[in-house]
Amino acid sequence: MFERYTEKARRSIFFGRYEASQFGSPFIDTEHILLGILRDDKAVVRQLLLKADYESVRQDIASHAKPGAQIIPTNVDLPLSDHAKRALKYSAEEADRLNHRHIGTEHLLLGLLHDKEFASAEFLSRFGADLEALRKKVETLGERLSFIDNVRAAFHRAPSPSTIEIHAVKRNIEHIHIFVSRCREQAWHWEQKPWKAHAVVIKKDGKALSFDLTLAENSADFVVVPGGWKKDHCAICGWELFESEDASHGLGFTNGKDWVCTECHQKFIAGNFFASPYSEIT
Repeated sequence: MFERYTEKARRSIFFGRYEASQFGSPFIDTEHILLGILRDDKAVVRQLLLKADYESVRQDIASHAKPGAQIIPTNVDLPLSDHAKRALKYSAEEADRLNHRHIGTEHLLLGLLHDKEFASAEFLSRFGADLEALRKKVETLGERLSFIDNVRAAFHRAPSPSTIEIHAVKRNIEHIHIFVSRCREQAWHWEQKPWKAHAVVIKKDGKALSFDLTLAENSADFVVVPGGWKKDHCAICGWELFESEDASHGLGFTNGKDWVCTECHQKFIAGNFFASPYSEIT
């Protein structure tokens, strides 16, 4: 699906997934992709002369978010909303209209503005963005932006992606670095303990799941499922943690919210892997 997307565009959608999880959204919507762009590609936003910035838009989105929504663990796979799927379709159409082979963040911005029903279009309009005006700017700057992206990609391209081996599996080191940065953002106390299954609440129609057990007390639409959450994943590498006598799967470190496997804790939490030149990076 994302073969035509530039690295910046892919990263923006990746960060959009993270933003959705932080807002407790069960899917990735247009406003989350917008935040991903503003977070990761400030250059294209500045070049297109948009007045929007990450902090201002995030505060605006937070003020309209459902109060009390629980943060969803980053290892939970979140689907694209129907609006987000349409926005990506419009982004491809905008790139095709300009005869651009790539789909970059500039095209994503056009797609997010394409339909007034999109939450992203509503938020962008508040910061002075206009679809037709933005189209002209992208058309004027498009070839230049495309050229810059291609030069950067050629300059930084390596024979193979940088990887790191965790649990005998090679993983993209850029993604691991992002996850490690999030885990180290606050000075949490990490405690080693056995992983145990715990209760969750689900909606009776099966369309929603939450760790907030009070939902079942306040609404007849939700029921508690004891032991319903049977496994977690390491917040850094995705390694499965579940009740097991195997120490690699049954033991982990937690800060009260996230879990990290023992190998990742040793490398990235107890140690400072990215501050030193480790030979495991290939």
